[in-house]
Amino acid sequence: MEKIFKEVFDYVEELEIIDTHEHLPSEEELRDKDADILKEYLSHYFNRDLISAGLPLEDYQKIIEEKLPIMEKWKMVEKYWESSRFTGYGRALDITAKGLYDIEKIDKSTIEELNSRFLKTLKPGYFKKVLKDKCKIATSLLNVETLDREHDPKEERSIYCDRNLYSPVYTISDCIFPNLWSIIDKLEKQSGVKITSFNCWLEAVEALINKAYKLGAVALKNPLAYQRTLKYERTSRSRAEEEFNSIFKVKHFGDWIVRPISTEKNFQDYMFHFILDIANKKNLIIQVHTGIQEGNGNILSNSNPELLSNLFLEYPDVTFDIFHISYPYQNELTVLAKNYPNVYIDMCWAHIVSPNASVKSLIEWIDTVPLNKISAFGGDYLFVDGVYGHQYMARVNIAKALSIKVKEGIFDINKAKEISKMLFYDNPLKIFRLDKKL
Repeated sequence: MEKIFKEVFDYVEELEIIDTHEHLPSEEELRDKDADILKEYLSHYFNRDLISAGLPLEDYQKIIEEKLPIMEKWKMVEKYWESSRFTGYGRALDITAKGLYDIEKIDKSTIEELNSRFLKTLKPGYFKKVLKDKCKIATSLLNVETLDREHDPKEERSIYCDRNLYSPVYTISDCIFPNLWSIIDKLEKQSGVKITSFNCWLEAVEALINKAYKLGAVALKNPLAYQRTLKYERTSRSRAEEEFNSIFKVKHFGDWIVRPISTEKNFQDYMFHFILDIANKKNLIIQVHTGIQEGNGNILSNSNPELLSNLFLEYPDVTFDIFHISYPYQNELTVLAKNYPNVYIDMCWAHIVSPNASVKSLIEWIDTVPLNKISAFGGDYLFVDGVYGHQYMARVNIAKALSIKVKEGIFDINKAKEISKMLFYDNPLKIFRLDKKL
């Protein structure tokens, strides 16, 4: 088995790959230059394991917000770090330290030297070094929230991103779930439509989607399982319009007041169906967050992909790219991808959420799901170093699963190599129609 794995992994390790999902800064110059190693590495994912292990929130805030000696910060996290080191999130960081900084693992004896080497990377050209040279990523699909050049980069990523590194994906949260009047102002500006009625809102949303695609968006993303259920039911236009009209109750508030607005489920359901109707006509791709929600605490059942079944049936010409293997609902996703021609499996985030579940799921999918329906990797990180550790773990996991199938006699090593290229490159190339962009 070790010999089989080595041969498959040696091939997989050299593959150029397509990264199906990232949250990195849209331009390298927007990277936080005031960071240290712990501020950056604990800005995403592993911080949640540390907090789950007992790290006090006030200590975490000090690590992120205050300028303190790195060893002082380390002392705050050390015992929680050691308790969490072997989670997928923790292992990804140790792999990163080894692969990018030639430091075996992150601990008390290495943290100061690691920080010193990290600080030297805060200069132009580092993103290319990591994403292109080290990770061999042809393009990363970047989650973007605005179609405007003029924006707050700390709050939103723009579609005017570095196209040498990224292919943008436009997030449709604001079109479905606006919660501040400032969002109305933003969408008015970006769509060129004054929003004075529900009809105008629909016109603005359609204009935004058309604009996103003209500006190069390769897909639309719905991440709203963080805020609400994935059950988007059909509802009447009149109910949606009645709920939408309630936003005007805060129109008279002074512009110096934060003006919250509230839209209810009928409006949100109607809007996603409206967007899917546009996607159905134009053969657009929809990425959907399912399964585990990032952070400490949420309503997990909201994100069960089975709740999307009505949409898969009603919009057969829409390609649905289902995120995160729907963990811990990967069995439900297996059946959905098997039964619905328009449902595809995306392993973004999954390899660091649960390396073991990712390997077992791919073994299961080889038995149940057509292989052209699976994309192997999406880093899904806020900071660039994390992508390195994640892609390495993804390559290991895919090689493990394929090696097991070789040992079982399902296919030979040459076929395992061919399948690995499908999963990492050929499938996302076709699913997201990137052949003319790469």
